[in-house]
Amino acid sequence: MGVLDYRTVIGPYHMWWAPNVKDPELLAIHRPHARQTGEARGGDAASSYQIPPSDQTSFRWDVTYDRNGFRNRQDLQSADIVVIGDSFVEGLTVGDAELATSRLATLEGKVVANLGQSTYGPLQEAVVFKRYGLPLQPRTVVWMFFEGNDLQDVIAYRHDVQNPPTYWHAFWARSFSRSAYLAAKRIFDPPAKPPGIKRSGVYQPANGKPVPTYFMYRSKALSPEELQAADETVATLAAVEKVCAARQTQLIFVFVPTKFRVLHSFCQFPAESECRNWVPTDLSERLQSGLRAAAPGVEYLDLTPYLVAAAAQGELPYYPDDEHWSPAGHKVAAAAIHDYLAQRQNAASDRAAR
Repeated sequence: MGVLDYRTVIGPYHMWWAPNVKDPELLAIHRPHARQTGEARGGDAASSYQIPPSDQTSFRWDVTYDRNGFRNRQDLQSADIVVIGDSFVEGLTVGDAELATSRLATLEGKVVANLGQSTYGPLQEAVVFKRYGLPLQPRTVVWMFFEGNDLQDVIAYRHDVQNPPTYWHAFWARSFSRSAYLAAKRIFDPPAKPPGIKRSGVYQPANGKPVPTYFMYRSKALSPEELQAADETVATLAAVEKVCAARQTQLIFVFVPTKFRVLHSFCQFPAESECRNWVPTDLSERLQSGLRAAAPGVEYLDLTPYLVAAAAQGELPYYPDDEHWSPAGHKVAAAAIHDYLAQRQNAASDRAAR
């Protein structure tokens, strides 16, 4: 009846889900002042593939949300910097102090608002920007784009808006009966999972111990529908940039690469691994050139070289069995954004001095 979503109690990934409420534009958003605690073993790779227990990460978390359902320690009235994105910004698997936004706030000595929400894509994030970002009157907006699924999120959101679920469809999805049946099925008739070696590699830093790691986002040529979603992303950012320019707010588009793009050159892949034949796409270059043409006022930061540099030094910025950043990855991202902002400030000072 809309009071309790049983997927958050006994669903397959219930420990990872913060309770959501329906939203006409965003479809769903975390409840105000929600708190999510739990622990689990195994990341997203273990949910789809047979991963040896020795390769599975133990996760523990205790996270809280502000009045708007975002991961901020307190309700904010204003912010110097707003960071918008999906699960990479929300960072459910890391503590408050380890978040990239928290680290960035420390480095900058400014108030940084975390407006990340798992499962969101650029179209929903545009709503977040207008509804929650603009009222904070930021001087800088950092927009995180994850290449692994943000184009698919555009496609899915467009479909869901055009085909909203009926009341009974949503009722059944939330119901105890359905969730209990699926939970029992997982126990007594678990689905067959393919072997994890199909998505595996061995990360070998120059100086350090080899680490088995797993890749969930397949690197492949972009489909026509994904190319259209990329164009829609560019158009969305161009519209946002006009609003930012009118307020003298700087918009920085940050490209968040997949784990494969960052680690593939440091990995050895077994003969059975599909990853041996993957090739990184040109999505970063495509988005950068599209933004340069449609919205030259948008600045562009690709996190790939920063994460690659960390991996080269033996600092694994991802969990071995999950696509998301480890605390080390959040640290790298915060430092990269901080350095970019510092360079931008120095360049502005030099122009003013002339």
